[in-house]
Amino acid sequence: NFFAKIAAGNIAILRSRDNHLLAERIGVLRSMSFYFASVAFYISTLIVDYSIYLYVVLFLSFTLASKRLSMLSSLGSALSAEWLISMGLLSMFPQYFELILEYGLFRATKDILSGLIGGTIFFIFQNKAIASSMQDGIVSGVAKYLNTGRPMANQHQTWRDLYVAYERSHYSPAFTLMLLYLSYVVLVADTGGG
Repeated sequence: NFFAKIAAGNIAILRSRDNHLLAERIGVLRSMSFYFASVAFYISTLIVDYSIYLYVVLFLSFTLASKRLSMLSSLGSALSAEWLISMGLLSMFPQYFELILEYGLFRATKDILSGLIGGTIFFIFQNKAIASSMQDGIVSGVAKYLNTGRPMANQHQTWRDLYVAYERSHYSPAFTLMLLYLSYVVLVADTGGG
């Protein structure tokens, strides 16, 4: 909720007249510094969210056109190589080395591997919350109020409550992406390539 609230507020910052005047009057280097110190994280998260859909649709389009990635030599090898080492995995190494120094190799490896799946799911959920709040702010021009205070200690949210809260922002886009991916897998199986 907190990141969604801040992300929606960043759209208001981007649309404000003060932001426009400030960026107009400071130089290019200070303007870039101002951008990266204020809204760049949220905009880059939104761009990553859009690029995931673009990536899947691009592969689906190539398959529909009966083009394999090996046939696209003019594009280089960027599309044909999977991104095995992403920035998320790369940024895990400093924590891994710190755990090795504190607890030893075996426990550090166990701790990193046990938290990998849960951490991945958490950050995917968090990035989707930021991106959907940015999208809502772009479309509506309004940052809706989100109560980010601490709830009652004994308050319980049912699965239904969580589904209703996140259906439009998380579940529907996930099902759409899964449908696009399954279409790609079926087409690749039918055409015998990918």
